[in-house]
Amino acid sequence: MEEMQIMKKIRPEIILLDGIQSASGLLTFMDKPEDFPIQIKRTFWISRVPEGGVRGVHAHLEENQVLVCLQGRLKVFLEDLRGEKFQFELTEPNQALVLPALVWSEVTFHDAAILLVLSNKFFSEKDYIRKKQDFERLQQEYKVRL
Repeated sequence: MEEMQIMKKIRPEIILLDGIQSASGLLTFMDKPEDFPIQIKRTFWISRVPEGGVRGVHAHLEENQVLVCLQGRLKVFLEDLRGEKFQFELTEPNQALVLPALVWSEVTFHDAAILLVLSNKFFSEKDYIRKKQDFERLQQEYKVRL
């Protein structure tokens, strides 16, 4: 099944982006697209979320993303189809969290955080799993197939 292959290829993990720190600031960059875990087709950012506000609260059927905290602090809770849970804290702009398809995500914003999201898909509402019950149903189906 396609989602099983996706899960084998990409797992939630933090990768470190290249950067140069000087007295004039930090320059963070990604200049080797072939070394990046996804091909970027869409970018968006989320800002001005009230302290402790939660965003995400969904999963994607096919879309893979990379999350970067440009400012502030993000606490990220993830759960995959196997029921494995992950927690990450993003505090530096050179930390990039790989968020695969079929992983439930909840992101809590702290300290005026700004979240940059890099995606391998164009927006499609059909790709979203917005109800936790629907995601849990997929988890059960996945376990039956194992």
